Amino acid sequence: MSEHRPTELTSYPAHSLNSAESALLEMWQGLENYHRDLVLVGGLAVHYHTKDKTQPRYRGTCTLDIDLGISLATDGGMSGSVDWDLGMLGYRPDENRRMVKRGEFGNLYIDFLTEHRPANLPGTRNVSDVTATVCPGIDRALACRKLVPITGLNRHEEEQVFHIPLCGIGPLLVLKLNAFGQRNEQDRMKDAYDILVAVSSYSEGAQAAIDGFLAEASEDNSGFAFAQQVLREHFSEDTSAGPRAACNFYFGAGGGNEEERALLRQDLVSIALSLLGD
Repeated sequence: MSEHRPTELTSYPAHSLNSAESALLEMWQGLENYHRDLVLVGGLAVHYHTKDKTQPRYRGTCTLDIDLGISLATDGGMSGSVDWDLGMLGYRPDENRRMVKRGEFGNLYIDFLTEHRPANLPGTRNVSDVTATVCPGIDRALACRKLVPITGLNRHEEEQVFHIPLCGIGPLLVLKLNAFGQRNEQDRMKDAYDILVAVSSYSEGAQAAIDGFLAEASEDNSGFAFAQQVLREHFSEDTSAGPRAACNFYFGAGGGNEEERALLRQDLVSIALSLLGD
């Protein structure tokens, strides 16, 4: 897996999701002392929320890494650390302090996100000896965890069902919109597409995803106000940056005819306006 984000869906290797899932299950077994302090977010969370959609309009999303929300209080009195346990699995911090391990198809990355209230100043924090990026909304992701069953091999090469805590759809959309609003034009293309897929292919229906996001308005979600701002500024028209980014990520810079591209952009605008309650 590469540390650079592909800018088109077709550029993701066919093995990317399988590799990420295998890494997730290995990591989950290695971090058994910290299960209550972790939650799966990011592209892999979008995948699990949407993989059961029948006849989706758009292809499912992909990912090249694992994004985990982690409580700032992780470690309370326990011996050892997340860094130590990941090190036992072969992970080491790279020059950017991302946890990385060489896998069968390339580098496997684990990125940690945390919340540091009340200020939530940008930057990173040391949490259990790993570097976690400060990200408003992670506390809500941790509070709204949903356990999902995932079948894979345990450390003894035996098939087992693992119950992984997945970020709820409302907090996940807040996180994705915050990520879009903070990244450069190239890196946020996949975020725009993830938002489109997360709502349109949500396993419980698009309206349930929209309702989940709107419910965050009355919760203590520190990322919600910025998420609304991103929707208004970058997703409310089909010429806005969000719909254009999702379109280019899905079709490529020159792929798809104009009717297909216009339909995708309008689908995302309609989703954005619904998320704004318009």
